[in-house]
Amino acid sequence: MPQVATTAHTRPWPTSTPPALLIAVVDLHPLAWSLLSNLRPVPSSPGGPEKEKAPIAPLTLAEFATNLMVFLNAHLASRWGNEVAVYSATAGKAVLLYPQPDEEPSRLRPNFYRPFQLLDTRFQEQLKAVFSAEQQRLEEADGKGLNDPPALVSALTKALCYISRRRPPETHPTGMAIADEGKSSNPELPESRILVLNATPGGAEDAAALNGKTAKASGGSGGQRGYVGLMNCVFAAQKAKIPIDVLTLPPESTKTAPPIFLQQAAHLTGGIYWRWNGRGGILQYLHSLYLPPHSLRKRPFTQPPQDAVDFRAVCFCHQDVVDIGFVCSVCLSIFCQPKPVCQMCKTKFPRSAWATLKELAANVEPIPLPNTVVAPRQRRERPPTNGASTLNGPPPGTEVIEIL
Repeated sequence: MPQVATTAHTRPWPTSTPPALLIAVVDLHPLAWSLLSNLRPVPSSPGGPEKEKAPIAPLTLAEFATNLMVFLNAHLASRWGNEVAVYSATAGKAVLLYPQPDEEPSRLRPNFYRPFQLLDTRFQEQLKAVFSAEQQRLEEADGKGLNDPPALVSALTKALCYISRRRPPETHPTGMAIADEGKSSNPELPESRILVLNATPGGAEDAAALNGKTAKASGGSGGQRGYVGLMNCVFAAQKAKIPIDVLTLPPESTKTAPPIFLQQAAHLTGGIYWRWNGRGGILQYLHSLYLPPHSLRKRPFTQPPQDAVDFRAVCFCHQDVVDIGFVCSVCLSIFCQPKPVCQMCKTKFPRSAWATLKELAANVEPIPLPNTVVAPRQRRERPPTNGASTLNGPPPGTEVIEIL
């Protein structure tokens, strides 16, 4: 039997991947899930073309938790050595759901994969404990604090610390530790990534928010007050080569804006951002988009087309999302209007520049954003022929795989 010759040019993706650590940050805000569990179908437009689409159906937390457990179990089963950690983000608080220090279940089941049993039992127990605590706070504190945004920034910070503790430092051949730049000589070093499952909408989409220069509540998921902390987490994940994937659940039928800061986090760290359409298929979205590791997403798999990224920021004076901002040259604070004195570092600006800055603030128009980003066209790669003619095809006995 002739040997099949394969080269690096005919198979550009790796033959094996290292173990992967997946940290899921789940938004469990009660008000957000109350909105998702009461989704209403969109009325069909009169006279429009009939399209066969699945109807918009409500999504309950119990159904979503079941799909999430199936997805996490699929991640554990895809490769030996894969690990999972789950953080919950409620109103003003982030809690580690899995793993717990006392991982051993009270009763081991025979003929049952042990990681599956640990994940299923502990995840369900901690999920019930979180909602018992929320119910107790609702009864004792009379709902005080439930209007606070979900603590996604706190959960992301804990997730990054968890990855930092689990990631061993790289060592030089001389024995000295070196900085981790995302590239490791150890092929078994775990490949870490974070998946944010957002349930909090970004805010109402009205004419004032879309056409004006400021939008009061379009940040989403912690919004304006957690902007600085979220950006710090994003820059830390970007330097550590940790992708942040985002799946936002409130569909467009709710007339709410997407969480632009989470969209920026996915774009800057090389993750995948996707918005659910409200027509079911949560498990299919999780498996097809977020199950492959980051090293296999471009080859042999492909990423879905991403929406245009909204790079607006938050002003430090009114906590508004602004299209045009004025940045302090000393501390880089952002303001929606020119200030004679910086409110953060107390730097005084020259009076001669006030008139020019106010004129620019009054005349600048917001920049419209496209719906999607056009993917760059990739060139077709062909295997080397080793001097043979390309008219007769590759030499016999060679495995040829074309990447379109």
